Amino acid sequence: MKLVAVLGSSREGSKSKAVAQRIIDSAKAKGAQVEIYEIDKMNLKGCVGCGSCRKNGTDCVLNDDMKDYFKSLHSCDSLLITAPNYYSMPAGQMITFMNRHYCLTNADRTQRLRPGIRLAAVFAQGAPQDYPKYVPHYDWYLSTFTGKGMELVGSITVGGDSDISENGEIMTKAEEIGCALGSI
Repeated sequence: MKLVAVLGSSREGSKSKAVAQRIIDSAKAKGAQVEIYEIDKMNLKGCVGCGSCRKNGTDCVLNDDMKDYFKSLHSCDSLLITAPNYYSMPAGQMITFMNRHYCLTNADRTQRLRPGIRLAAVFAQGAPQDYPKYVPHYDWYLSTFTGKGMELVGSITVGGDSDISENGEIMTKAEEIGCALGSI
């Protein structure tokens, strides 16, 4: 069992990293091997629209840290994505990350990923946890991944007012998601 975790926050001690760590720890407790990619530490280029991926049925030809990520993604069972919300949308670096998944769709619109990879997401925002305005943005973001055959196991929105105490509702849900991502 392999979990790939992509952490989108550049802030140490961020709420999304704390919740992601709970998911990761729970998946490890179920026996999952975990590979972590921290977006702010990656050499990440934006898609240049060259079309080589679709023309040749390959992963992206850009030479950056996404090459290692794509290799991991093709062999994983589960994917965890975290994204902070900057000005009502997932942060720019996470949009760039999302856009790079274009290469995983063939010219005939079939998907190059094996179906059934389990997906979970943590979104963090300064607005209150139950603020409804951002929900469509998060759904849109996740549709890139579910549209490639991934199965959404769960999503957590952490607001500026959220309680992320050890035994609180969010961390309990994070543990449940981690168990689901780490189980066969």
